[in-house]
Amino acid sequence: MKVLISVVSPEEAVEAVEGGADVVDMKDPSKGSLGAPEGPLLALIVRALRDVERKGIAISVALGDDPRSGVAMEIALVAEKMAVDYAKVGSLGLRNISEAVRAYKDLKGSIDGLKLVAVAYADYRTAKCLSPTDVLDAAYKSDYDVFMIDTLIKDGRSTFDHLSRAEILKIKRCARERGMIFALAGSLRLEHAASVREIEPDVVGFRSAACNGNRVRGKVTRDNVRLLVSTYKTG
Repeated sequence: MKVLISVVSPEEAVEAVEGGADVVDMKDPSKGSLGAPEGPLLALIVRALRDVERKGIAISVALGDDPRSGVAMEIALVAEKMAVDYAKVGSLGLRNISEAVRAYKDLKGSIDGLKLVAVAYADYRTAKCLSPTDVLDAAYKSDYDVFMIDTLIKDGRSTFDHLSRAEILKIKRCARERGMIFALAGSLRLEHAASVREIEPDVVGFRSAACNGNRVRGKVTRDNVRLLVSTYKTG
């Protein structure tokens, strides 16, 4: 299981790497669950990560909660030029699977070098958006590489407050059967480690738990990241 840490600055990116993160994810949490960073900031963070001597770090970027936005395409193109590994694509505003497939294929058809991550929201009932199973279906039909479950509304409730372990396990099995990497996030904390290890996602993602302070104003620290890595990867 790999640990993903979402960061907002070059300084946080270095802290994440020094703490042992396997994937460093760039986002702007002030713009939503998958808020996309500005292009110049994305470039600065990528350069900082390239300067870190530790090898094997994967880099991802959030493209926004609505995959149809111009920002999603703009940042995807910048990320591709910067040789970023993964781009996370939200599912907010999509009314059905057909619409999701069109939006996902539009993004995929414009880029070659990025592996795309379709993100579904565990709190889809409250958010009134597509269910994880619908997003997974659309992602598979769009030939996406990774499927992730996150939360859209950041109110302190975690993915486990919206979906049972049995539901998540079923979704994970479906993703794996379709040849996709399965990632799990959504306000996860140290106390969720046993439940996450039972599910065994390929990737587990954090921001709030890696910060001193909240997800928007707080700062990622290497000590927090190190504790998450040791707890989740070794038990």
